[in-house]
Amino acid sequence: MGRTAVPAPAASYRDDPDAVSMHTTPEDYTYDDAPEISGLPPSYADSESSPAAPILRHIPPPSNRRNHNNVLVMSGGKVQVCETQTLMDARYDTDPEYLEEGIRSFSQQAPIPFVYIMGTHKETTRRGDKKETKEVTDFRIVMSMQSYLRNNFDERDTSSMSLQTVENGEKVHRGTFMKKRAPGFKRDLEIGIPKPELKEWCHRYCASPSMLRIFRLRREITGFDETFLKSRLEGLIRSTNYRGHIKISFPIEDKNVDIYTTNRINEWRLKKWICWIFYLTFLWIFTWPYLFFATKRYAIVKAEWPFSKTDEYGNKKYTTISEEQWFEKWHVGIRRLALDRFDGETSEQQLAGVIARPEDPPMPGNIRTGHTGVDNAVGLLTQGFQVASAISRGDNLSRGLQGGWGYDN
Repeated sequence: MGRTAVPAPAASYRDDPDAVSMHTTPEDYTYDDAPEISGLPPSYADSESSPAAPILRHIPPPSNRRNHNNVLVMSGGKVQVCETQTLMDARYDTDPEYLEEGIRSFSQQAPIPFVYIMGTHKETTRRGDKKETKEVTDFRIVMSMQSYLRNNFDERDTSSMSLQTVENGEKVHRGTFMKKRAPGFKRDLEIGIPKPELKEWCHRYCASPSMLRIFRLRREITGFDETFLKSRLEGLIRSTNYRGHIKISFPIEDKNVDIYTTNRINEWRLKKWICWIFYLTFLWIFTWPYLFFATKRYAIVKAEWPFSKTDEYGNKKYTTISEEQWFEKWHVGIRRLALDRFDGETSEQQLAGVIARPEDPPMPGNIRTGHTGVDNAVGLLTQGFQVASAISRGDNLSRGLQGGWGYDN
């Protein structure tokens, strides 16, 4: 018995996912409100009813971080690092909402604090009737402490950071070429006017008619006791019998972000080779005064990254660990790197490997053979040479008897 063919129902309409661009916005779709398809699974257009995630538009300013293994820049006896990042984007000049978004985005990047430990001594050589003195670096240990600014050492955690504008009584650049307080404020005397927030400052910056403007974001580290840690590190280095000059500093890289208005003058002033032309031709004598007075600077917002915070009762709460805990964790490795005459930046992994060694390296100038009698004899001989050297230079004889290393010669 034959079967009667039943005509297939007409296929209901469904979006072809291959025919729709993944970048199409919900407004580009045409919606079909026919009731006969209400029982079908939602179309692709329906699934896009929720707003799309915002696209990252703010490119972080380039970092000029130095390679501390190869580069050492000193000025006035202090270590110099690249403290300021610079960038230009024409939209920052006129769009206050875009500028505010950018500042908030850049504040999420923590500055890079370093512990810089250096030991140097001076060596004097004779060339005929002339004496020539040069400084010799015995060791240079550089350690980054950026990870200690984030809770649980999580690189994605920015909850400890607070973004705020300056108080009315602070003396800073407020769209001026000189630092000043807010109008109506003298020193710390307040008159009840609330300070402008970031949104208002961004509107002021974008509304300024000045062609040359710079908006600065400062990234500050608070609650870090440099004096305590410096004292502990100096004592640690001296415990190795080091007799040279110890320099301990805490420079910070990427502590500022400067947003320049987009124009030819600002482009030129950020190119080093053009700056050098102006220096060598002495044109800076004429251009510097113009740039100083014509540039309106805004340094009114800061991102505070606390190493520690103090509550209302005077108790300290550390973001990760205290300065004392940091010292106890790494002091063995630092002492051994100094004895090794290490020169460069060390990572925590490398330092942990140094700490895992069975013993300290010998003091520079000493020979360790593994035989006690030979080591003692070599030690006495070395001390004899030090005494003879001290007498020949006219130095204090006790210095030669004390031994040690890193003396000025």
